[in-house]
Amino acid sequence: MNTRIVRRTGTLAAALLLAACATSIETGPPLANPAAIADRLRSGRGAAAPALIRFEWRYGDRRGDVEGDGVGRFNPPDSLRLDLFTSGDVAMAIASADGQLTSRGQIEDIDVPPRPFIFAMAGLFRPEPGAVPRAYVADGDSVLVYGPFGDRTQVFRLENGRLETLEERRRDKVIRRVRVNWSTDGEWPLSAEYRDFERPSRVRWEIEQVQSPVTRHQSEIYALPYTP
Repeated sequence: MNTRIVRRTGTLAAALLLAACATSIETGPPLANPAAIADRLRSGRGAAAPALIRFEWRYGDRRGDVEGDGVGRFNPPDSLRLDLFTSGDVAMAIASADGQLTSRGQIEDIDVPPRPFIFAMAGLFRPEPGAVPRAYVADGDSVLVYGPFGDRTQVFRLENGRLETLEERRRDKVIRRVRVNWSTDGEWPLSAEYRDFERPSRVRWEIEQVQSPVTRHQSEIYALPYTP
């Protein structure tokens, strides 16, 4: 696999230094059956079969940028492992299975996004286990709101029946966001970007190839030694 690492030289754009603010989602008309919306979103295209995903990624924070190649391995319904490569080696691996997030290695002390955000970057809707949503009409589609978890809520926004953004909000201030870019008819996203407005930092990947269905991946690969 062709891999590479870029020396950290710059700083992120000034926009990353400011947290995003937003108005309340809950001003839209409520929807009667949010659990049914969540079930449809969870079982959407791309979620039914094991997959092997190849992508290019870039991570950036105040210290600069680092980038490389990556491989994702997905077993339905909720096992996902991401291996990030720099200079031909596995720099970091992140895995989620049975509601638990684990990791191995690190890239200069980066913060690992919360579990729902890692799934969201692959276009997969996987909220916190056991959480009960509320649903509202917004921009011609719908949003699902989970929480509060302490002083935070997680907002999943849909467009054309697919996950478009996931935001974590502290009151009405957005502190984290994933934005997903889809093709017209693809089962997997073209790209996704995660931004942490408090750190600030960002992760972006471009999906190059998806093989699906593939033989189901061995369950042991999702058990990594550390809890981030």
